[in-house]
Amino acid sequence: MPSTDPFMNKVAIVTGAAQGLGLDYAAALAARGARVVISDLGTDRSGEGRDPSAVSVALQALKDQGFDVVAHVGQLENEDECRQLVELAIAQFGALDILIHNAGWVDYQGIETQEQAFLDRALGISVHAPVWLAKHAWKHLKLSAAPRIVLTTSDRAMYQRYSQPGLVAYSAGKMAQVGIMNALSMEGLAHGILVNAISPVAKTRMWGVTLPPEELKPEWVTPGVLYLASALCRDTGYILRASNGQFTATRFSENSGVSYPRDLARVEASSLAEVAERWSSIKECHYLPFKVANTRTDLGESPVWDPRSGALYFVDLTGGRIHQLLPDGEVTVLYESAARIGALALTDQGNLVFTEDASVAILDVAQGKVRQYSASVHHRSSYRFNDGACDPQGRFVTGLMDEGPSGKTGALFRFDGELHDEVIHDDLALPNGLAWSQDGQTLFFVDSVSRSIYRAEYLEEGRLEHVTLFAETPAELGRPDGIALDREGGLWVCQFNGSCLLRYDRHGHLTDQVVMPVPRPTSCCFGGAAMDTLYITTARFGMSPAELRHYPDAGDLYAIRPEVGGLARFAFKE
Repeated sequence: MPSTDPFMNKVAIVTGAAQGLGLDYAAALAARGARVVISDLGTDRSGEGRDPSAVSVALQALKDQGFDVVAHVGQLENEDECRQLVELAIAQFGALDILIHNAGWVDYQGIETQEQAFLDRALGISVHAPVWLAKHAWKHLKLSAAPRIVLTTSDRAMYQRYSQPGLVAYSAGKMAQVGIMNALSMEGLAHGILVNAISPVAKTRMWGVTLPPEELKPEWVTPGVLYLASALCRDTGYILRASNGQFTATRFSENSGVSYPRDLARVEASSLAEVAERWSSIKECHYLPFKVANTRTDLGESPVWDPRSGALYFVDLTGGRIHQLLPDGEVTVLYESAARIGALALTDQGNLVFTEDASVAILDVAQGKVRQYSASVHHRSSYRFNDGACDPQGRFVTGLMDEGPSGKTGALFRFDGELHDEVIHDDLALPNGLAWSQDGQTLFFVDSVSRSIYRAEYLEEGRLEHVTLFAETPAELGRPDGIALDREGGLWVCQFNGSCLLRYDRHGHLTDQVVMPVPRPTSCCFGGAAMDTLYITTARFGMSPAELRHYPDAGDLYAIRPEVGGLARFAFKE
């Protein structure tokens, strides 16, 4: 075992560890050098009874593998039993770094037949136990270099669509752990104690499973719990959903624009009649993506809103087409080419500046014809321009990329009104989305390969200074693609192969995640009369026939309506 393992010589408590998920967590920790206290009362599926032999069998199995483990049997809804468990860890190992509360049970009892004892058992293990454990562990965790608490919640409690009749007691306890997590995560900030929760789906005895399952295996949840329990995790207050070897992190996030508690930045109503009248708006989920048009683009990109005509322009990059979405919802092909069209922008004359392979052109919208071309900036056919936008001075900036594996050969080019070019930044692998701040003094741009969003000071002459990393998007959420800015300075980014959009505030902190119904959102722009609609292009490019059967709407045009409207884009000066 390498001494650099994050669990080497750490001390962990794992509850509900005689079998199933808890036993797998304990074994994984011990295998990586942790010293572990396992606790289990040995109850049945209704939380009743006591069988010390269950934890004894687990203890022996772990010791047979050479692990440094001790066992505890106790009723954890009782504060004294929780104190004794923590004291056992300190007496045996001299410290405490990790507390994983996995203990729990699932049984059903309808609301009309709900019994006091049944409810008390559910709340005892899911509410009292984590509170008492945290209380007595806290002073020891404060001494740890990387103190971590992992609680356990459930999708069946958090999501109405997954709930089932008879789970009132279970759901009350599991939702309570979300509240406990939130409160402890704030209380722990001053001491570096990070508190998160796992929401696992696994076939264990709670499912009535006795043989090893072929799917939803407990061991497929364990890597996520190990991460939350390790020094590698730097976040607090997150719920990690885990199922079938897949993970997604979530949390309850506030709407943009809220000034709590006095201003919810939402619908106002002062009477029953007004609430009833405005109910559809009150319950509206502004971040729920809705389809705008069935476009079926292979690689939709570069949406641009035209406030004068109320039209939306966008491209099909690999299809070589510029599309126009008219105010009546009709989608037309405005221009078609054998070349790859990577990006476009409006001009001050109502035309379009756009890229064809490694050159830039101006399209006369009324005539549907190109009237001006730049010289190609690269002789190799694998090179092409990707995303682009106009700077405050009316020049077009676009990123050159190599579709072949050539490393960091990408660069940002700036084109003036005569389509003369100049490189303003290089050393990029896959330059992508660009957007300017409202005052035009800051440029944000993406390098998709490194999953990086950069921020730079943009000088009036069109040079970049002080280029710094603004945000690095999560590896599990695909790669960043096109971006747009809202009026609060928030940056929205499409996550290609990540099935979502992310929003970062002006400081680079992730504030929102919008799940898309298709896996490959590509680019976005604000539009609409009030600039309150975020249009989103998507792609079918590279998807297998099986994936397309599963996501038949891939390549269509979508939109969301965020709480905060967006910034209009600058136009190209012809």
